[in-house]
Amino acid sequence: MTRVLVCGATGKLGAPICAAIAAADDLTLAGRVARSLTGGEGFATISAAIAATQAQLVVDVTAPEVAEAHTLTALQAGLPVVLGTTGLDAAAATRVDAAARAAGVPVLYAPNFAITAVLMMRFAAEAAKVLGQCAIIEEHNPAKVDRPSGTALRTADLVEASSGTRPQISSIRIDGVVANQTVLFGAEAQTLEIRNVTTSREAFVPGVLLAVRRITTLAPGLHVGLEHVLD
Repeated sequence: MTRVLVCGATGKLGAPICAAIAAADDLTLAGRVARSLTGGEGFATISAAIAATQAQLVVDVTAPEVAEAHTLTALQAGLPVVLGTTGLDAAAATRVDAAARAAGVPVLYAPNFAITAVLMMRFAAEAAKVLGQCAIIEEHNPAKVDRPSGTALRTADLVEASSGTRPQISSIRIDGVVANQTVLFGAEAQTLEIRNVTTSREAFVPGVLLAVRRITTLAPGLHVGLEHVLD
């Protein structure tokens, strides 16, 4: 039984993740971390949670301004981290990678945990080898902090690696949307659209559980993208 500590446990994604871990036969919810939690409900800080539990792994789905600090604290304790908070910039990624290598444990940073989103990015990378013109349209609810989304930036990285040209990204923030993205390719007299639609945050939970179960198969350091544990 792997003992998992969840940071951001009371959030829109953290709550269903905690429920899924608690219900899994091979996982144990070692603790819940959120600023509002105290006493028997959980812990207000990750440091207190690590000290009081025998956690073996950390899942962080908090906010960009605290995710790096949480990750570094977990790494100092020798714990692998599944990081789902988008907004991790290049400098922060470099610091996390160095800390993970020094600690001898992996960090898996997934801009999107939805399996269909990972496949969308994989298909887009393949299409970009043949179709040079590409644009990305990402849609999220107004509460989405980062813009463009981590999924859009990751998709652009993959498309650029395949085609040599970075696609333009358009960001839409509108009520009623959870997380949608279209990758549009253009060629003479034809277009190709690869679209992922997420109707509920429960769509991310299977990907989180997959990452939790397989992260220890990865080498020490930072790994970006759920595809590292998908195959």
